[in-house]
Amino acid sequence: MDITMQERAMGAVVGMFVGDALGLGPHWFYDLEEMRGLYGDWITDYAAPMPDRYHAGCKAGDISQTGQVSLLLLRSLASQGEYDRYDFTARMDEFLDTLDGTPKGAQGGRYTDIAMREVWKARQAGRKWDEAGCMADTAEAAIRGIMLVACYAGNPRDLAEHAMNNIGLTHVEPFVAAQSMAFILSVCKLVRGKSLAASGKSLMGWAQKQVDRALIDVFLQPDFVYRAATNPELTVEPPHLVGQLYGLACQLGFLAPAAYYLASRFSDDFEAAVLNAVNGGGNNMARAAMTGALSGAMVGLQGIPERFVEGLRDREAILQAAEEVVGVLG
Repeated sequence: MDITMQERAMGAVVGMFVGDALGLGPHWFYDLEEMRGLYGDWITDYAAPMPDRYHAGCKAGDISQTGQVSLLLLRSLASQGEYDRYDFTARMDEFLDTLDGTPKGAQGGRYTDIAMREVWKARQAGRKWDEAGCMADTAEAAIRGIMLVACYAGNPRDLAEHAMNNIGLTHVEPFVAAQSMAFILSVCKLVRGKSLAASGKSLMGWAQKQVDRALIDVFLQPDFVYRAATNPELTVEPPHLVGQLYGLACQLGFLAPAAYYLASRFSDDFEAAVLNAVNGGGNNMARAAMTGALSGAMVGLQGIPERFVEGLRDREAILQAAEEVVGVLG
């Protein structure tokens, strides 16, 4: 059965939040044996964080702070019917007022990543949003950009323009911004029912006005990794260890290829793709969020196991806003 673009867009959005929430409990275990000792040999569902670790106080099925900011963007898109930078940044300012600029100073126990801490400092110092972005090499901008895909997948060049505008609010390092764009447009490609195979030309064409030509090779990576993931002579076993191959830490350059790999290897199996991302340890929360967006775009909302959707504590808000945003795709 053919999957509509709207169904794929819903899958990308919900898949991102599912991956994010699945990774929140067992987040940042670089010792996989330690993680297994606490969560069992194979994590299969949402789990609460341990009391003495990251996100302590959150419950199973909660989304992270990156998820919260993504939901702010999704709600802004739903309210305005389009990307409105001023509406989104006004919502962001209200959200920043609930933080104190420290890693563990957020309400509900969620961890505040370095990029958000730097943006908080910039806004506290009176810097305008045009000057608030930082040099962090993390994945938050790439992840929240999936909300823009849901609104603009029908016009990828408009998507690229709005995505670069949104990325720059928090991440201004040129390579990180370009790689964030490559990820966002890769999800767009999948939402449009295409493959990551030979995707570089399309991604470059969509982004050519937004990304310096010196950085254009970032758009070749999705195809390279797709070919590796589908090559029977080049296999990572067990697949959750792909995180160790590319890197377990928080750099987007480590996370994106692992997500491309898992989504491409398990192209019709959302559960396998995302659970391998979670069980790989390290920054599994971001890796799983990115994998969930890619995989969800391929299988559509109907391809995401019902228990994952039902287990999201913010599912009603996510689904309502996502349906409104996806509706503009026509």
